[in-house]
Amino acid sequence: MHSVILTVGLFAVTFLSPGPNLIVVVQASLVAGRPAGIAAGLGVAAGDGIYAALGLLGIATLITHGGEVFSAFKVLGGIYMLWLAWRLVRRHPSARLDVELPMPPRSLGSHFLRGLLTDLANPQTVLFFASIFAVTLSADTPPWAKLLSWLGILGMSVLWRSVISVAFSRRRIRAAYGRFQRSIERIGGLILAGFGAKLVFDGIWRR
Repeated sequence: MHSVILTVGLFAVTFLSPGPNLIVVVQASLVAGRPAGIAAGLGVAAGDGIYAALGLLGIATLITHGGEVFSAFKVLGGIYMLWLAWRLVRRHPSARLDVELPMPPRSLGSHFLRGLLTDLANPQTVLFFASIFAVTLSADTPPWAKLLSWLGILGMSVLWRSVISVAFSRRRIRAAYGRFQRSIERIGGLILAGFGAKLVFDGIWRR
């Protein structure tokens, strides 16, 4: 259960910074209402589930074979996490959430598809999930824990996108987030940097 909680917790850290996934949900909520925002959020969550499954299956294979390949994968995953942390910490102040872009009327199915495609458009997501699993899972992790980790990621993604679709339909809440955005991003960046450094260290020195 410790591995499951840590896996889902690390995934939740990614919610601290705005990106395309957040924007597509917020836009749908503001322009077409909460149902559209929730539909877009479910699409994003479906993309998370697909990439998490790919990452989980990939990392399971690497763990089984171990050796130099897995060590190299840890280093690459750690470098990617450090790069992501650097982007969070050093993000330019002008990089603010912009939800005022016009969006034509869409059906709920169209909002779902838009959210799904927005999430899948970033193939680096699967590397991020693989990096998380490299930290939290091992060869001894039972299948039920891996399944719960995947279900936890999917459930957390659905819950967060649903909350966002409701909360960001209130412009007062969106403005409050903007005031604390830089501090929240820096905290998230430091957390990701710690796990990225651990991955690089394990990959280089514990082969």
